[in-house]
Amino acid sequence: MGEKSPYDPSKPITRPLFPTRVDTIVHTEKGSVHCICPATGVQRDLAFQGFEADRDTLKYRCPAAAFGLECEGRERCHQAGGVMPGDDGRIVRISLADHDRRIFVPTPYGSPSWERGDNRRSALERINNRIDNSFGFERHFIRGLAKMQTRVGLALAVMMAMALGHVKEGRIEQMRSLVQPIPATG
Repeated sequence: MGEKSPYDPSKPITRPLFPTRVDTIVHTEKGSVHCICPATGVQRDLAFQGFEADRDTLKYRCPAAAFGLECEGRERCHQAGGVMPGDDGRIVRISLADHDRRIFVPTPYGSPSWERGDNRRSALERINNRIDNSFGFERHFIRGLAKMQTRVGLALAVMMAMALGHVKEGRIEQMRSLVQPIPATG
């Protein structure tokens, strides 16, 4: 019996993108897609080319063709995928209907548009934290959806009014503050 190689936590775990065929394309659990050179064993990130809404697929390109790299196993890679690449090199399309949606999403993890969305998400989480903790919604005794919507709406209105008041008074640095004391004027 052959021995298993030991687990190396510094390297991500990869799985074949198309498990039903022998191919050089693999992916990680975070959704990054790589090719493994059949000649050298070097693993390279595929070049992301965007989301094709009409096909509901993510489009990736061969890194050697996209970045002008030298790849010794290029021909064997094409044979393994059963493709005849054009001038753009090998194109890999990942159908979102056929793959795990927890891994492959229209905005891939780590892309610039994903970063922008993640930044917006963290801002909303700060607002939700203020509503929960500063306005006491974490531990409430409110019953009924209409009452809860009204009180949360009032809390958001108070937060916006306080921010607007700080801005109008020239205290922009206190715009997000709910508890910082206002300096005395006189």
